[in-house]
Amino acid sequence: MTILRHSCTAAMLLLAAISEPLSAQIEQGGTPHGLQRSLPAPAGVRLPNVDLAQLAVEDAANDQDKSIPWRFGKNHAVSLDLDNSGSWTTLEDGTRLWRLGLECPGALSINFEFHDFRPAPGGRVFVLDQWGGHIGAFTAANDPLGNQVLGVQPVKGSRITVEYSIPANGPRGELRIGQVTHGYRDIFRSARALGESGSCNNNVICPEGDPWRDQIRSVAMIVVNGSGYCTGTLINNCASNGTPYFLTANHCLGGNVSTWVFRFNWDSPTCSPTTNGPTNQTVSGATQLANSATSDVALLQLNSTPPASYNVYYSGWDKGTAIPSAAVGIHHPSGDIKKISFENAPLTSANYLGNANSGPSHWRVEDWDDGTTEGGRSGSALFNPAGRIVGQLHGGYASCSSQTA
Repeated sequence: MTILRHSCTAAMLLLAAISEPLSAQIEQGGTPHGLQRSLPAPAGVRLPNVDLAQLAVEDAANDQDKSIPWRFGKNHAVSLDLDNSGSWTTLEDGTRLWRLGLECPGALSINFEFHDFRPAPGGRVFVLDQWGGHIGAFTAANDPLGNQVLGVQPVKGSRITVEYSIPANGPRGELRIGQVTHGYRDIFRSARALGESGSCNNNVICPEGDPWRDQIRSVAMIVVNGSGYCTGTLINNCASNGTPYFLTANHCLGGNVSTWVFRFNWDSPTCSPTTNGPTNQTVSGATQLANSATSDVALLQLNSTPPASYNVYYSGWDKGTAIPSAAVGIHHPSGDIKKISFENAPLTSANYLGNANSGPSHWRVEDWDDGTTEGGRSGSALFNPAGRIVGQLHGGYASCSSQTA
């Protein structure tokens, strides 16, 4: 059984989806100075060890609860800025370079949040992994709304270097890292096999997904609050103007959505075996527009429009009360690569898990016929046979073992 909220609780009209997004620059490109020169190792910070046994005990229980984000990391609260951490170097052309090493012992990935992100004009931030790869540059353009915060997507490995360069004789700017996340579950699926979710799930590239190619491109995995995963969907609006509205679940909220990271197109390129897809098609930051605990809905607007190179899609929706004759879910179960699930029977209108106070505000999927839902799918859209969104995942008890013959 899966419970999803009715989309008719929101004051929306029916509209068609569009397929052409507006362009925006996410990573500004370039090469870190640390990869161009032989520089001494920067001053570093080693974060505390994490108790993997205790985390495993907690996750064994939490993973069964679809009303909370799926956890992959342990957050460390820090306050690391340009004055109290790292080391400064002046290059031959006068460029000033600040570099900070971060180590999370035994981590499979590291991600972090700038809680003060005010790079100087011309300032560029890169993040380097321990093998010479990098992401960035991140500049003032990555904070178009002036929130002065930025979430940085996970980077593989247990050690990273943060590099910030500023032009000669220019202002310094300010940077402060307020949270570092020790990734103890393999969100890149590099150390462990892909397909960690239930075996009954279908990769979206499989033939079953062919009628849903557009909707598949609208779905993204979300890094919420640094350490958890949810799923959500880009949705269209009445003006069809490409505004990046994004639907997810109220129970994924908490902390600052301005630091959330949205990963698009993490899809296996093959049906079987499951193989890895791109993990760098990300957008950082959103603004919360509306939410409701009763229907477990959250409507966001991404702070940047996904670039044209991501080839995303803005899904349409239907606020009507007609009972869907079947349904499809597209999601990231258990933090896994994107999957698609099918319910071939009509849904029913229901309250949430027997709670009479919630009213008939949800669609109930009694039992998925092909695929299922798991933790990490929270907030993912439910589509009717016409390909329009009619709700988003709230909770339930579905699993591969719950399927009927």
